[in-house]
Amino acid sequence: MSDEGFTDLRLNGRGTEIQEGFWPSFTDIMTVVVMIFLIAMVVLLVRNIELVSQLRATMEAERIAAELARATGEEKDTLSSALHRAEERAQQMQLEIMRLQDKTLRNETLIAEQLRAITGLTNERDDLTQQAAQLMLLRERLEADVERRQAQLEQAQQEIDAKQLRLNASERTIATLEENLTQVRERYDESQDHAERLQRTVSEQRETIDESRRLEQEIERRYLVLVDDFDDLKVKYDKLVRPARTSAGRHLVEVRYRKEGGAYLISWREGGEGSFQSIKRSQLDKVLTRLAGQKENGLYVKVIIPENSGLSYNEAWEFTSHMHSNYDYYFKADTAAEQQAQGSP
Repeated sequence: MSDEGFTDLRLNGRGTEIQEGFWPSFTDIMTVVVMIFLIAMVVLLVRNIELVSQLRATMEAERIAAELARATGEEKDTLSSALHRAEERAQQMQLEIMRLQDKTLRNETLIAEQLRAITGLTNERDDLTQQAAQLMLLRERLEADVERRQAQLEQAQQEIDAKQLRLNASERTIATLEENLTQVRERYDESQDHAERLQRTVSEQRETIDESRRLEQEIERRYLVLVDDFDDLKVKYDKLVRPARTSAGRHLVEVRYRKEGGAYLISWREGGEGSFQSIKRSQLDKVLTRLAGQKENGLYVKVIIPENSGLSYNEAWEFTSHMHSNYDYYFKADTAAEQQAQGSP
């Protein structure tokens, strides 16, 4: 019987009731399982989306870092080339300053010698002026003596009429006085001629000094014009014929040269990295000769002269010229061209 009190006349009635009680529970369970599965899928999808976003951000950051590293490397190479050019320009300016200092020292020595010569001529002029003053005093005394003797002569002429007995003695006195007067006049003329000769000598020496100064100024002006013309022609020649000297693609060798306590000190390093190592000049020549033979693109020899190196301009120039002309790729080409030009007819 059913719950309502009636008899269930359907076939398999009890089985239907069992089935009706089983399927709703199974449906609920499967629904829960499906919901759990869907929730898990949603969580996994959200997590995957976050991971994909993070992966894309990571890849973008790596790409940006690679671009930044490449840009940094290019900027580093550019700055390195600019630094080499600036150091080379500073070294050339330092050599030029040393050359100008040597030239200034020579000019100061020459000026000092000329000042000493001018001082000697000035002292001689002062001596001649003093002698001329003394001669003028002597002239005045002689003129006073002549006037006094002329007065005596007039007095004697007046006494002739009154003193006929002393006529012979007076005539001899007059003759003596006239002779003395003649000698005095001759001495005065000689002193006057001597003073004129001294004055001409002083004038000639002054003209010689002025001419020497004008000649020196003209020579210095011509020298400066020739130096400027040579520098301009050198720059134009380098711009028209040859490319600029650069360390790009060359094997860099840095050599530091200085003088301390009368001894020449040399240190070097290779490739622009590491610390400088002390070396003798003969050993340095051997090392640079070996490197020049090994490196196909040649050597870029950078000579460093410290500010307080203790070297003169000639010493620094001789060492720099030796290093460049024998081992640097740029100057070795110039040396080879000059040798070929000298050897050709």
